[in-house]
Amino acid sequence: MSIIAAVFLVAHARALPRTLEDIDSINLALGVESFDVASHRPHPPGYPVFIAMSRISTRAVGALAPSWDRDRRAAVGLAVWGLIAGTLAVFVIAELLIALGFPPVRASLAATLCVASPLFWFSAVRPLTDVPGLVAAVLVQTWLVRGLRVVKAGAAEVPREWIWGAAAAGLIVGVRSQTIWLTGPLLVWCASVLIGRRQLRGVLVLALAAAVGILVWAVPLVIDSGGPGAYWRSVQFQGNQDLTGIEMLATTPTVKLLRVSLRRTFADPWLLAGLANVVLLFMVIGGVTLARRARSSLGLLLLLFVPYLLFHLTFHETVTLRYGLPVVVLISALAVAGFSILGNRVATVLAAAAALVGVVVVQPRLEAYAEDGWPVVRAFQDMQRALPASGERPELRMHHQVWHGVRRLFEWYRPYWDVGPQPFPGDREWLALVQDWSTGSSRTVWFLTDVTRNDIRLFDRRARTLGGRYELPAQLRDLVGGDRLDGLNWWRIEPPGWILGTGWSLTPEIAGMTALDRTAPHLRPAEAFVRRARRPMRLMLGGRYLAPAGSPAGTISVDLEGKRLAEWPISASAPSFLHWLDLPDGVPDGQGPYALLTVRITSADPSRPAPAVGLEQFDIAPADEFIYALAEGWFEPEEDPETGRLWHWTADRATILIVGGSADLRLSLGGESPLRYFPRAPNVVVRAGEVELARFSPSADFSQTIDVPAAAVASSGGRIIIETDLVYVPAERGESQDPRRLGLRIFQAELTRR
Repeated sequence: MSIIAAVFLVAHARALPRTLEDIDSINLALGVESFDVASHRPHPPGYPVFIAMSRISTRAVGALAPSWDRDRRAAVGLAVWGLIAGTLAVFVIAELLIALGFPPVRASLAATLCVASPLFWFSAVRPLTDVPGLVAAVLVQTWLVRGLRVVKAGAAEVPREWIWGAAAAGLIVGVRSQTIWLTGPLLVWCASVLIGRRQLRGVLVLALAAAVGILVWAVPLVIDSGGPGAYWRSVQFQGNQDLTGIEMLATTPTVKLLRVSLRRTFADPWLLAGLANVVLLFMVIGGVTLARRARSSLGLLLLLFVPYLLFHLTFHETVTLRYGLPVVVLISALAVAGFSILGNRVATVLAAAAALVGVVVVQPRLEAYAEDGWPVVRAFQDMQRALPASGERPELRMHHQVWHGVRRLFEWYRPYWDVGPQPFPGDREWLALVQDWSTGSSRTVWFLTDVTRNDIRLFDRRARTLGGRYELPAQLRDLVGGDRLDGLNWWRIEPPGWILGTGWSLTPEIAGMTALDRTAPHLRPAEAFVRRARRPMRLMLGGRYLAPAGSPAGTISVDLEGKRLAEWPISASAPSFLHWLDLPDGVPDGQGPYALLTVRITSADPSRPAPAVGLEQFDIAPADEFIYALAEGWFEPEEDPETGRLWHWTADRATILIVGGSADLRLSLGGESPLRYFPRAPNVVVRAGEVELARFSPSADFSQTIDVPAAAVASSGGRIIIETDLVYVPAERGESQDPRRLGLRIFQAELTRR
């Protein structure tokens, strides 16, 4: 076991976290700096013992590594207790199982399997209380079980192990409150044994010891919180929060959720389905074996962990896998008992193999977690470094999903960066920026966007720069679980040349909000805000007719501050349109820095409603700059709402039309592997007139960077053609009723200057 502990220590000491992460870790770090439960520093019930321990460790980390930044000192100061507890866990768990009657070899194997399980191994250096709380609770359980053996052997007095165990049980609630479900039932059992022996004085001694353990931290905590009433209000508020909007059996008692919760608790901690199946199969065998051969050991083992299991399944959000960590001890003990029916040698081989597989699978993930840090915190670190040393700072705005995920992180950074309140109208956060810029603001905006959303396209592409994309890798999300924010995009946006307001359909997300708000251009004018400039401009507008068969034709009209610029017909016979407008006098002067441009759809038949039209493309720029648009051969935009990924299907021939400018360009073209739809890789050719720009045969997801010389653009009339020799019709394959001839699924088709 000493070797296992040494390996554990070395592997985890080099993987200590660089950043805080889970909202609970931020609350704990805030509590280390300034303890205030009412302000969630940390969140109720307060964890005062763990905070006291972490203040000591954080100061020690600061003294030993003075060059580390505040984030890293705080994260390591919290995580070091998990490192210490995890290193000791193999001894503590083994001692508990020996006290329960397991032979020493099997107890050691079970302890090894437990600490090597992917969930335990990964959780041990997270800056949280889970592993320290669990190991402390198991240590208390060991003392109480040993005392129980002493009593059953005929001792007349209350064992010292019970007295110390009861006091420690009360004390460690100040490390992690859920430990009461691991130690409390056993304490009650011990008290019932004393009652059965009519040793009421002993019961009082146990109760007093437990009370002393609690009062050591509870009295200062309540006083510091402003008294019992104030503290209770904080706890009550947190309790209400925990029961609101949380997926738990207590509030959603369904069979489906029960099945999912059982899978998350028993199978997901092992990461690999094969490993989980083996361990759980032998867990069942081990339970049956102990029921036949060692009922008292099984009974005590279940008493130690089943109450917590029931609490966990009922009141925890089981998608947060770490909450199920104590159950891994039970699983490991029963699994090794199952292995043992094959003999000690085979049991040793099976337990060692399962432990080795678990470590091999999880160690790279642990190192990736330590190396990269939590993505959302890294975003704030990068923004912090990018802040100007002097002058006006950027204004920070964000999607409401991001705000709810990072509001506690703002508290952590508030000493350096007071971000102020975050006003936004629901899912229409970009409208706040429309209002600010259109009424005269000239500040740069840093916009934090949820990775699943794409309303950033409502801003002029020339004004926005992706500062960074921060997303937790899927391999880490499998272990972390939970619905907390683990990814965002950071955009820097200068005051743009144009901003779109309501009524547009540039992406399915934006189209959905337009439909929900009833702001489509056939119901009310779509709005765009264009920066005023007394120079020749060019405007591009594209979209498609969406009305059902039999609907009337319509007229698209474009007005700039009430003055008609152009109008043209739209109908089902020519559903797609791409229109270019020249503004030789630019955008006239007027009130405010932006002029209002509107697009309206009217019916060709005054007696019938205007037909629905989706406005899918927009751009406006000085006439000497290039503008490009997706022309013939491109189908409507599509989106995966879970990831925010956008794409267009092409036909066998798709055109990108370039107007204006005379610069060398670069085409970034990316798409999905065609082998998902075709038996072979297609031949893809990119041309500008007669000039072949690129030729390739993608057999996997592809990303091509293609130079587009200005001369080729000029000779082709600005038309870049993408051709593929393979297409298919989903309706002909029976996949759907989709009659389109689909060629390439394109995720990116962007032109930039070389």
